[in-house]
Amino acid sequence: MKIKSFILAAVFSASSLITFAQKGEVTSAKNNYDKFLGLKDANSLLLAIPNLKLAKTSIDKAVVHAKTMEDPGAWTYKALIYGEMALLDSIPATSRPLIEEAKVAHKKAIELDKAGENKANLDNANGTLFSQYELNQGVKAYQTNNFADAFSSFSNALAFRPGDTTITYYAGLSAINAKNYKGGIQQYESLIKTNFSANIQIYLDLSRLYTMEGDTAKAISIAAEGASKYNDSQLATQEIELSLMSGKQKEVISKITDQAKKNPTNKLYPYYLGIAYSTLGENIKAEESYLQAIQVDPNFGDAYVNVGGVMLNKGINLFNNANKLPQNQQKEYDLMIKSAGVEFEKALPYLEKASVLDPKSRIALDNLKTYYIIKKNQAKVDELTAKIAALQ
Repeated sequence: MKIKSFILAAVFSASSLITFAQKGEVTSAKNNYDKFLGLKDANSLLLAIPNLKLAKTSIDKAVVHAKTMEDPGAWTYKALIYGEMALLDSIPATSRPLIEEAKVAHKKAIELDKAGENKANLDNANGTLFSQYELNQGVKAYQTNNFADAFSSFSNALAFRPGDTTITYYAGLSAINAKNYKGGIQQYESLIKTNFSANIQIYLDLSRLYTMEGDTAKAISIAAEGASKYNDSQLATQEIELSLMSGKQKEVISKITDQAKKNPTNKLYPYYLGIAYSTLGENIKAEESYLQAIQVDPNFGDAYVNVGGVMLNKGINLFNNANKLPQNQQKEYDLMIKSAGVEFEKALPYLEKASVLDPKSRIALDNLKTYYIIKKNQAKVDELTAKIAALQ
């Protein structure tokens, strides 16, 4: 062999050895990382950590060397190794730089991995390591009542694990506790499109969130959707209550009646019917409904207040209408005054019971006072006036 050829061969051999050495660093990083995972899965984390450190030393060399710095496998393992190190570090000030460097490596690996040979490992880094890191940070922030940071971390976790219902729930709960109601609504709207196990409560909370945001129509719509989907009485009640408060008495009567049939021992449904009928001016039906509620619960104070008020108002209306009659209709006047008196006396037991059940109810005391004003019993009027004044 010629001397020149021998020298060239020696140069080529040395170059190959250097390349091999750097490839060896990638292999070493992979082998040590695999050993780390094996020991970690065997609950031998203390024994596993030295392997992870060795893997880091090797991969740090591989990704900066000219021969392997464009190797997608090297960057893939850097993402995995740094991700695991970030998970093991409980101090955010030192763990955050590690996870950020892992993300940079992950991005670089994707750019280089044209053939997709490292896809499984890259998906694992994204969907497991990065999401778990953000999830851990969110839990820590939530436990220390730092709800805004918790929401941010859980949202970051969702970016790596989209559609995860548990993380979505955590994000929504954190947003609500941070008084970021729009953020909570967004997360809960996502949840009700899934089969999340706690969706009945999510529907209820979502309806309340829309109420807090001033969107009563949407709050009613959400409650109605949940009630229909899960045949849930609590959601049905939410829909009914919001409808009554927003002036939709006529539209909701059939739904109240339906719930009353399904839940005959629930005093609220006949009571709500009473409110709906009373608001619509159907006093006879309102009275019947309130009395039905009292039949279910003989100590239902609000029903006593309302039914006594309906009877009292019927008497007052009769009395006022009688006084509008011309003088030549004395007979009609006498009949209406007599009917008014009947309504007043019918109301009295309910007015008295309401004031006994809740002695601090201003409405109950005011109604009873009105009765005694009509009856011109000044002693009782004075007594009730003093009780009302004491409530101030």
